[in-house]
Amino acid sequence: MDKFIDLVMSNPIVAAVSGVIVLFILFRLYKTMRIYLGAKGYIRKSKKLRKKKFNGLLLNDKIRKKRKKNTNAYNKLKGSAKKKVKKYVTYKVEELEVAVRYSYGKLFRRSKEKLLILVTREGKTLKKIKPKKAVKTILDTMTKYTCVDEMIVFLHELTDAILEQQEFDLYCDEKTQL
Repeated sequence: MDKFIDLVMSNPIVAAVSGVIVLFILFRLYKTMRIYLGAKGYIRKSKKLRKKKFNGLLLNDKIRKKRKKNTNAYNKLKGSAKKKVKKYVTYKVEELEVAVRYSYGKLFRRSKEKLLILVTREGKTLKKIKPKKAVKTILDTMTKYTCVDEMIVFLHELTDAILEQQEFDLYCDEKTQL
C-alpha cells in the first residue's frame, strides 16, 4: 500500500487519469443499475395495467361492435374504436421495448437485444417492424392483411412471451391475406 501511495504522489497525472477512469466505470454501473431497476418497476406496474386498462382480449370485444360488418381491417373501424386501438398499440410498443430491456438485461449489465417484429408467410418475410415507427407500421399491417383481432391478441400475449424469453408467432385465419 505504501508503494502505491508513493507512486501516486510521484506521478499526479497518472493518479488523475486513473481516478477519472474509476469514476467513469462507477458512473456507468450506477446508470445501468438505475435503468434496470426502472424497467423492473415499469414491468410491475404494466402487469396491473394489462389486466385492467390495456387488456387486448377485452378490447377485441369492445371494438367488435364498432366496425363495418364482416371486416377485420383497421381502416374499417369507426372513430372511437380507431382511437382505442391506436392508444393500445402505442402503449404496447412502449411496453414491449421496456420488457425486452428488462428480460435480457442484468443488474450491472445492459441488454443489447432490440425489439424486431417480423411479419412472415410460409417462411418469407413480408415486413419488419422496428420500434421507431412501430405504431404506424403495425396499424398499416392491420389494414393491409386485415388482422386487427389477431394483432391485438398477439401484442397482448407477446409481453409475457418476452419476459419468459420464448419465441412467439402470430397465426391468422385462412380467410385473411397473411
